[in-house]
Amino acid sequence: MNARRLLSLSALLVGTAAAVWWTWPRPDTLIRVQRGGVAVISDAFGRDTPLPDTVRVGGSGAKRKIRVVNEDTIQHRLAMFTVPAGGQTDYTVPPGTFGGACSAHPSKKQLTFVIQ
Repeated sequence: MNARRLLSLSALLVGTAAAVWWTWPRPDTLIRVQRGGVAVISDAFGRDTPLPDTVRVGGSGAKRKIRVVNEDTIQHRLAMFTVPAGGQTDYTVPPGTFGGACSAHPSKKQLTFVIQ
């Protein structure tokens, strides 16, 4: 295989991988409850930030998709979402403001979701 053909094949492979990554269905917001019961929000690049008191959810379409992954050994409730131990649940939520108690919130306060 010559260098030009190898370069073309590499470019095709990189382009295909980029297209798959860009179009792969993913939630608008991903919340992970880590072992020990502390929740974080993960971005598209896998970076985690602590769960704030107010979670703002935006995205495309009329409804927003929120995925909650519970990596802990007990069930957790995050405002209106309940996730069993070791489970994962996807929610499709209409625009609005929703709140409730949060068992995985560091301050054990109320958690509010603002769906835009």
